[in-house]
Amino acid sequence: MYRRIGRAGSSSEGRCRQGGGAVVSRAAASYSSSAALHVRMGGSSATKMSGDISATGTSVKLDSPAVVGLGRAIRALRAERGLSLSQLALSASVDKGYLSRVERGLKVPSVAIVLRISTALQVSAAQLFGAAEDHDLIYLTRAGDRGGLTATDETYQMELLTRGSDSSGLEVFLMFPPADFPDEPEMAHRGEELLFVVDGRIEIRFPDRILVLEKGDAVQFPGPLRHQLRRLEERSCVLISVSGP
Repeated sequence: MYRRIGRAGSSSEGRCRQGGGAVVSRAAASYSSSAALHVRMGGSSATKMSGDISATGTSVKLDSPAVVGLGRAIRALRAERGLSLSQLALSASVDKGYLSRVERGLKVPSVAIVLRISTALQVSAAQLFGAAEDHDLIYLTRAGDRGGLTATDETYQMELLTRGSDSSGLEVFLMFPPADFPDEPEMAHRGEELLFVVDGRIEIRFPDRILVLEKGDAVQFPGPLRHQLRRLEERSCVLISVSGP
């Protein structure tokens, strides 16, 4: 859950955590609130959560309060709006079985899926993690106080940094990309995306090209453009920003 003011805890997240704060501050100063950030998937974390996906592809219950809470919040919001699982899956352009696994805490959704579900439910990504809506002008989250806003499995990790009041606001994620392109539909979502490499090297695949980005590189593109992301170095860390309807 979000807290208004949190206490910074000790960090074992390596270079991403060490350099991330300065990068986020500079990004916030350089880019308008119409950009949304995705940062941080995969790799080690101070809030390490264990999960397992078997070689056969069968999902096993992920031992993560945030993942379980994410699924429960999605189910509760869906029920509150009187939507069936099929209706939400159709509205979010997500496979019904995939959505069912997310709701049961068996699957960590990609950033793109989180954004598509939040758009379909007309809420912010933070509300999908169970955070209460907040309309304060200034909102602070400390580096060591975001456990409830982190979702991870054995392939990647994402951590929510922002708390917009609705699904049209700025959404910012820290992300350690997986080692391989995900074995699921290519990512596509609302708004405009800006991806900034905080550390390491990553590869991003579009329908007509593949780009290799190194530390300090950035790429901007329309969110609806299909894309996939993977790391080329073990501790690669990216900042991804998405905003707009």
